Parts: sequence; C-alpha cells; structure tokens
Amino acid sequence: MIAKKIFLAIASSTFTLALSPVGSGTWTSVSPSFSVQECAGGSVSGDTFTLPTSPNGSTSGAGCSNGHLRAERRYNNDYTSGIHQFGGEFTITSLTGDRIALKQTFNGSTGPYFIMGIKSTGDIYDVEGGATIASGVAKVGSTVQINTVHDANKQTYVVYVNGNESFTTSAPGGSFYDKCGAYTSDSGSGAITVTWSNVEFWTQ
Repeated sequence: MIAKKIFLAIASSTFTLALSPVGSGTWTSVSPSFSVQECAGGSVSGDTFTLPTSPNGSTSGAGCSNGHLRAERRYNNDYTSGIHQFGGEFTITSLTGDRIALKQTFNGSTGPYFIMGIKSTGDIYDVEGGATIASGVAKVGSTVQINTVHDANKQTYVVYVNGNESFTTSAPGGSFYDKCGAYTSDSGSGAITVTWSNVEFWTQ
C-alpha cells in the first residue's frame, strides 16, 4: 500500500494536464509544427528560451535581420480567417532585463501585430500600444497562463491571463501566425531565461 501511494505521488508530479481553451463556443485542437529562431546570442533548448544581457552583433539566421536578441518558436499556424486560440504557460527562472516580449501574433503582411511583453516589475503589457495587461504577475518563479483569442472574421483580439479576460483590442485584416519565447523590444534588454510549457492551439 505504501509503495502504491509513493508511485501515485510520483506519477501526479510527473504528468501535467493539458490546458483547456477559454471563451465560448466549441474548440477543435490543432497541432502546428514550428521552427526555431535564434538571433544575436539568444538560444533555445527544448522549452527553455534564453537571452543574454546584450546582443553579440550577429544578424544571421531566421528573423534576425534587425539584430535584436531573439529566442523563439515560430508556429506554422498561418491563417487569414476563422477564430484561433493560443494557450500556454510561462515560467521565468531568471531575469535581470526589462521590456522583453514573450508572445507575438505576427501579421505576415505588415509585421508584428500584437506583442505581449513583461517588465522587470512583473507587469505584462502590450508592447505596441503600451497598455498594461496584468500587473505584477510575471515574477521570477511564478507560472502564468496566457490565452489569446483572435477572431479574424470580426477583427477582435482578446488576451486572458490565468483564465481571466485582461485585454481586448481590434485587429487588422491579413495573414497571421503565432510566436512564443523571448525577444527584446526596441527599448528592452536581457538577460532572461523563461520556459514555455503546455503550449496548445485551437480553432473554431
């Protein structure tokens, strides 16, 4: 009986439950492939994304033309219509930088549309518009659940933080795809190490 209890405890700590979609309607799970983008000293190892304090000057590699620190996954979930949801959890294991993007929805026609960043204060914010999405939740060691719901037909975009609707904005038309990892904003700097886990995608 004791051995059985120990096994159950180990099993429960080893296996994590997949995230569920947020919002109304019936969601269908999809599993897009992805490519890894590393730039200027940023590195990706499995689910862990690391940026050093400053870029090393390299501009070679996918997504590296501007020389910004980058360690990201570019998901091949390109779409122009429909309703699309991203879900995942991030945990920052170390942070000495500031204003670092952790999740992007990219417009293939015009460039980054929505960029979700974190500040050294723990705030999550909209890099493009500057609005605070959630205050003080992105602390070192804390796990934060992020869901984004993009209705490309109605051109709306909603961000959920830990299951709560936290930010809504309008969206343009075009072709879109998602990224997650770590990327310094124009006014940002490293260093950071962050892990993304339980990344899921759904459509309606």
